[in-house]
Amino acid sequence: MRIDIPFYSQNWDLDNWQALGYKNKDDAQYWERSSCGILCAKMAMDSFLSQRGDELTPPIKEIIGLGVKQGAFSDATGWSHQGLAKLIEGFGFKATPRTMNSDQLKEAIENNSIPIISIKWAFNNKKSLKERILFWKKYGGHLGVITGFEEENGKITGFYVHHTSKRKEQNWQNRLLPVKDFLKGYTGRGILVSE
Repeated sequence: MRIDIPFYSQNWDLDNWQALGYKNKDDAQYWERSSCGILCAKMAMDSFLSQRGDELTPPIKEIIGLGVKQGAFSDATGWSHQGLAKLIEGFGFKATPRTMNSDQLKEAIENNSIPIISIKWAFNNKKSLKERILFWKKYGGHLGVITGFEEENGKITGFYVHHTSKRKEQNWQNRLLPVKDFLKGYTGRGILVSE
């Protein structure tokens, strides 16, 4: 089962920084590498808007500006789940930061909700020093969107994901990850977006 969700890349044409709306190339480059949370929020919101035939959300730069103004972003920690949820709610959607296991992710998709998930970049399984010390907790640093799942005999075998990246080759649209690989990079936390 898959939901039709638009994909937005984090790989921008930085030589075109003026058309992107930035004051210089360095500014555009900073937001290119710091835009995964906003891109995921835009993917989820635009999915619902396009299903209804409504106008899509504003350009990325404008949404980033709103998020920064609301305090949803910090240079040290990136986009907060609470901050992104508040931003998404400002566009008229429901957004709930929460922990979710595989079954809850599947149930969310079945109920036409879209999970934005906290992950390690490209679902890499390498543990940080912080994770080795605090072994019970997984840290992500990146966000992705679940677009669907596959199952066999009632058991989840994989999840489809949109993984946005500033690296062209790591922009994955509806990439099917076997559940074992998915769980290696998924922190168990995310934001559930619905109408």
